[in-house]
Amino acid sequence: MAKQIPLKRLNSALFIGLLGLYSVTLSAQEDPVSRYLAAQTTAPEVQMAEELAGFLATHPPTMSWIDKLEFRTETSNFDLSQQEYVFRLSPSSLTAKNRQSDLVGVMNNQYALQTREAVHASLVRAYEQLIDLYATDRQIALNKEALEIENQHLAVLGQIGQVDGADLKDLLQIEEDRQQRMSQLHNLERARKIQERPINGSVQAPTTEALSTYLWISEDQMAATISNSQPVTTPEILIAQSKLDAVNMEQRVEKAEREKVLDFVQSRYQQDPKDPFRQEFSVSLGVNIPYSKAGNVKRQELALEQLESEQKITNIQRETIQQLNDLRLEFELLRQQKQREEEQWESSFLKKMETGALPGLSAEPLLILEAKIARIKYELRILDLEKNATKVYVQWLDLSGKLSEWPLVNYLHVLRPTF
Repeated sequence: MAKQIPLKRLNSALFIGLLGLYSVTLSAQEDPVSRYLAAQTTAPEVQMAEELAGFLATHPPTMSWIDKLEFRTETSNFDLSQQEYVFRLSPSSLTAKNRQSDLVGVMNNQYALQTREAVHASLVRAYEQLIDLYATDRQIALNKEALEIENQHLAVLGQIGQVDGADLKDLLQIEEDRQQRMSQLHNLERARKIQERPINGSVQAPTTEALSTYLWISEDQMAATISNSQPVTTPEILIAQSKLDAVNMEQRVEKAEREKVLDFVQSRYQQDPKDPFRQEFSVSLGVNIPYSKAGNVKRQELALEQLESEQKITNIQRETIQQLNDLRLEFELLRQQKQREEEQWESSFLKKMETGALPGLSAEPLLILEAKIARIKYELRILDLEKNATKVYVQWLDLSGKLSEWPLVNYLHVLRPTF
């Protein structure tokens, strides 16, 4: 006998399968939001950072085996036949050379992090722009709906033909509201044109139609992400840590140079004018004598720089953690406020009037139109709360460093695909 699968489990499996199929379809098709986010990785500031990193990679400040070469000549009593020639070679310390190579590696990491920081900043601007675009589109649509309702309201009043003082006052108020609505629509449409200007000119911002049908991330998914307490790895902290690593490596290079034993190798040649067959040739070595105070100024400067870098990292981490906690609280407060708004509207007299749940008032067109206006005001309040919550979510992604972690993820899509 075939084993029966509970309907609930079947629906869950079907949903997961559909999500998997959609994710494949999403990766095959061009996602307008992901495409726009991906374009930010080629922004001008990112290209400049990459150019600096590339220059360092091709022109590394490595240390040569030879620190210095000198050639000296000296004469006695301006007699060229008594000329003396000296050739001196100062080798580099093998340990210092190795430490300098390590320092170059740290510097390469610094410039790579600066490139990531540029990508991060560009992505933050793009995310905020997309949120503003979608919110503006929704505001325009709701205000257009409200304007149409106000036109209907005026038409109903005209059909009724009432002319007493109270109705005339209502008529004037509706006309004033209508004029304000039209002005607000013009402002929103102008703001939309400004907002849609691409940050990186190679790719246009998504259209109104694309944003209206987009599968946006849910509020619960945002809450789950924000409640995550993973270690903070923001580009700012990583760059500060990299600078500390560079200071530590400079200290090791300085120590290796200070402890270098062989200072120079020298060869000397002089011909004796009194005896042409006699030629003097000698080789000498220079050895450094250890002295604890040698290089003290440089050493203390690096020690001070190390302390400043450590304090900076500690301050950044402390401030970032506090800001992340504040954002979690702000997000939760916005969710609670939205929930209260929804509960109040669900139990309100106005919703029942609009939906026809009050049969005695179903024949009152003016009251129903006013209820529709109240519903639009409610939806605008909800939209404002959702916009603020989504911006708090992006700020959290920004401060936590997740926005630019590799691989890059579209944190606005319900499936959060990579791009």
